[in-house]
Parts: sequence; structure tokens; C-alpha cells
Amino acid sequence: MSLRTFLMRPEFTAVVGTIVVFAFFAIFTGSAGFLTVAMTRNYLEVAAEIGIIAAPITLLLVAGEFDLSVGSMVAASEVIISYLTVDAGWSLPAALGAAVVAAAAVGTINGYLVVRTKLPSFIITLAMLFIVRGAAQGVLRMLTGTSTIDGVREAVGAAPSALLFSSTVGPLSISVVWWIAITLLAAWVLDGRVFGNWIYATGGNQAAAVRTGIPVNRVKILLYVAVAVSTTLVAVLDLYAINQGSANAATGREFEVVTAAVIGGALLTGGYGSPIGTLFGALLFGMVDQGFFFTPLPDVWFMTFLGLMLLLAVFINNYTRMQALKPRGRS
Repeated sequence: MSLRTFLMRPEFTAVVGTIVVFAFFAIFTGSAGFLTVAMTRNYLEVAAEIGIIAAPITLLLVAGEFDLSVGSMVAASEVIISYLTVDAGWSLPAALGAAVVAAAAVGTINGYLVVRTKLPSFIITLAMLFIVRGAAQGVLRMLTGTSTIDGVREAVGAAPSALLFSSTVGPLSISVVWWIAITLLAAWVLDGRVFGNWIYATGGNQAAAVRTGIPVNRVKILLYVAVAVSTTLVAVLDLYAINQGSANAATGREFEVVTAAVIGGALLTGGYGSPIGTLFGALLFGMVDQGFFFTPLPDVWFMTFLGLMLLLAVFINNYTRMQALKPRGRS
């Protein structure tokens, strides 16, 4: 692969940024614990919970849309699964199935409203964020009088299905396996299938895509459903990790997944992005999230650091892409 080709890849900034950030924390905070197995597990778990949703979000961004309601859908899925298993006595597969159906319904509504009203997806999904978050909080308060439900692991017991969400692979959480698998699936769909070409065409030039017979509305709705369903997986992994379902869970997650995708090279204008780049974007986010607290800076500076990192990634992505697209000089 030539340097020019590498610079044109969406993953360029995320890969380089991840190497630089890892080297920084390894050199300056390695002795404080950043290089330990426990810390590696911690930042990979943070990255996995972001990356599981960020992978389908990347496909949605490539199609020219995005979704701000994912954090509230994680919370709603936690409420559904925890209430049905702990208070209603349902099995885990049945409760998870109910959460998937509910999430798919929200994703379908998001997609349908976006394609039918032609309103910006920012407005539609921002409204859905408030609706779903408020419904999760209100319904759980009506049913239990609180905003949390404890004891999910005890209610489910040693069900065989629990191994899919609570086991470990060596020193790593099963969430890392889910993250890698979903990322590879998203990359395969985007780069190796006809549906991936439809996604690129929808985000690159929607009018031309319609003229060639691509069902752009169906593509967008299916992607919204995929994003929504991915939130149920994060919800059940969260439930096993902390043994508690909360209507206030995943606040701000919508910005974290978009940040990972943008750092990974995706454009908010559509037509450009890579799930592999998003994987590195989520990994970079996870390392900063955990490694920052080993630095001498107070914790309150974390968001400032993250914002600066996002701006830098966008500037570098834009600059390298423009440079790579310039016609080569004649010899």
C-alpha cells in the first residue's frame, strides 16, 4: 500500500492517534499502573461498550444520518431486562428478546420519521432521546418506586445463556469479543456486500442512488434498527458487569459513540467511514478515559482534553484526505 493510499484511508488518524496515545500513557504513567493487566482490561471494557454501538453508528454515518437516542435506549433496555428478570420472573432470553423488540421498534420509528418527514436526523433522534429516557425513568418509577433494580445476576442464576454476557476470555471480558465480532461484521457488510455499496451510495449522493434504483429509505431504516438493537447488547453486558439496571444508565453515550466514529474517520456529511477506524477510535477513547486519571491533571480536565482530541482528529482527517486527493504533479 502506497503512502498516498494509506493517507486516504478513513482509519489513518485513528490508528496513528491510538499508537501515540498508548505510547504517551505507557511512557509517562506506565509505572503508575497503566501497563498492568487490570488496567488493560479496564480500558478495553470501556472501549468495547462504546465500540459495540459505534460500529453500526458508523454505517449510519456513512449513509448520511446519525442517531442521538442510543444512550437512552441502553437505559430503556436495562429497565426492560432487569424488571422482567428480577420482578416478573422471566428467563434471560425472553427478557432480552422483549428488549430487542422494543429497541427495534424505536429504531424503526426513528428511521421512518427521518425518511418520511425529511427533517434532520439530529432533531428526530434528539426528540427520541428525551422521549425514551423519560419513559424509562417514568415507567420504572411507577412500577417499583425507584430508578434502579438490583440483583439481575441472582435472578438469572446459572442459565447457560448467561455465559454469552458474563464470561471471560483469558483476562479479558466477553464484551471485547462481542466488540471485535460486531466490528468485523460491520466492516464485512460495508466493504464486501451489495448492501455496503448501497450504504455508500446513499450517503455519497442520495439523488443519484435513487435514480439507480437503490432503496435508500429502506437502507436508512434498517441501519437505524441495527443501531437500536446494538444498544440491547450493551445493556445486558452492563447488567452483568454491575448487577444493576438503571433508568439513568449510559447518559452521554450518544456523544461517545459518535466521537469514536468521527475519530475513526467517519464524516457527518456521509459517504465516508470505516468500522475498523471506529474500533481504533473507541480504543483511543477507552485509553484516554482510563489513562487520564494517572496524569497529574485534575479529573475535571478530562472533557476538555477529549474535546481537543476530537478537534485535532477532525482537522487531521480533513487535511490528509484533501492532500491525498490532490492531483499528482507532473514529472
